[in-house]
This record gives sequence, structure tokens and C-alpha cells, in this order.
Amino acid sequence: MERNEFIKSLGLGVAMVCTGACFSACGKKSDSPEPDKPNGGGIPSGTSAKVDLSTQLLTIGASMVVNSILFIRTAAGNTASSFVATQAACPHQGGALSFIQASNYIQCGLHSSRYTTSGSILAQPSDGGTTSALKIYPITIAGNILTATA
Repeated sequence: MERNEFIKSLGLGVAMVCTGACFSACGKKSDSPEPDKPNGGGIPSGTSAKVDLSTQLLTIGASMVVNSILFIRTAAGNTASSFVATQAACPHQGGALSFIQASNYIQCGLHSSRYTTSGSILAQPSDGGTTSALKIYPITIAGNILTATA
């Protein structure tokens, strides 16, 4: 084999090895939640969070996260039906969820998944993955204390 042929074949071999390594590192994004986001961003059963309605969630559309639970005031009055409590992390890959009052939906800050306040999916993630419905937690009110429990 002549020197020119040897260099060409060596270059082709190195290119093939590099290309293979690159393709294996650039795999398809997973549709399932990340391993470090147990329950798809949900919280362990039995977890609870409390909100003092005399100082928090005073206006319709107000929202806040307490102990990994997203609380949203959806109507006037201090009855359980005036509030929603859902997981605060997106089921897709655990991104932070926030309530977009102007559009009346919940959105993931990571891949823009969108959900209704009842947890239904409005839009899938922008990264091509898929998400599932949000977990909605039961709520109770005792005096001015709103409590949600997973």
C-alpha cells in the first residue's frame, strides 16, 4: 500500500469512528419523565401544604407554590371550589409550573406544556416529547387555612 492510500484509509476510519460516537451520543429525547423526577414531578402520597387565606391568595388568579403543591385561586369566596391544588412540577420532565392568569392555563417553564386548571393537557411539550395530565389534589378549608394533601 502506498503512503497516500494509507493516509486516505486512516482518515476514513477515524471519520467513521467519530461519526458513530457522535450519533450514539445524540439519541432521541425520552418521552418519559427524567429519572430524578419521581412520579413525573408529582409528590409523595401523604404530603400536605397549607395556605393562610387571610394573607395569601387574596385575588382571583393569584397562585403560589407551597411544599411542591401549586395553589391557584379560581373564584371569589373562601370555599374549596374557589381553589385548585395541583403538582408544581411538570409530569414531562419536572419543569416548574406556573399559572398564566391572562390565558387561564398552567404552563411549564421548561418546554411550554400547557394544562387546564382541572389538569387536562392543552399543549404537548415543545421538545417533541409527550406529557400526562396534572395530578389534582383534594383541598379543605378550616377557618382561614386552605390545606391540600397528596
